[in-house]
Amino acid sequence: MPAPANNERVATFAGGCFWALSEGLSELKGVHRTVSGYSGGNVRNPTYEQVCEQTTGHAESVQVYYDPSVISYATLAEAFFYAHDPTTWDRQGPDEGPDYRSIAFYRNDEEKEILKKVIAKVNASHHYHGRIVTQVRPFREIYPAENYHQDYYALNKTKNPYC
Repeated sequence: MPAPANNERVATFAGGCFWALSEGLSELKGVHRTVSGYSGGNVRNPTYEQVCEQTTGHAESVQVYYDPSVISYATLAEAFFYAHDPTTWDRQGPDEGPDYRSIAFYRNDEEKEILKKVIAKVNASHHYHGRIVTQVRPFREIYPAENYHQDYYALNKTKNPYC
């Protein structure tokens, strides 16, 4: 994964198909770029095919590079919870399995507390019929997805209406 620039911070989320999540988060003011990848598992440098076999422990994830003077981690986290359905276990729409689970990865105690507060806020809003089941886990590693997964929606919106 690319290193963040001096004025950037990084956040990592998994919320179903990384194609759609990456596109949605990339549109936020203050987000400089997103990179699709695999995180949360125990296999180093997995391939898409390995992740789809659901034996690596990884979820399709998105690494977000953002400017904290423009968008806060709390705002980014809240956008994540509204960018997918965080109330379904191991699925998003037609996509099913642990590779499509919802995870918010934190890098420090402050981010962990922010995630807990945002989850409480979204649950209290009753925006969803169910309660949030998103895993909140410490960030360990993210492995970049293959090139054809990067900017997938922008490059394929006319060919693949799935997103």
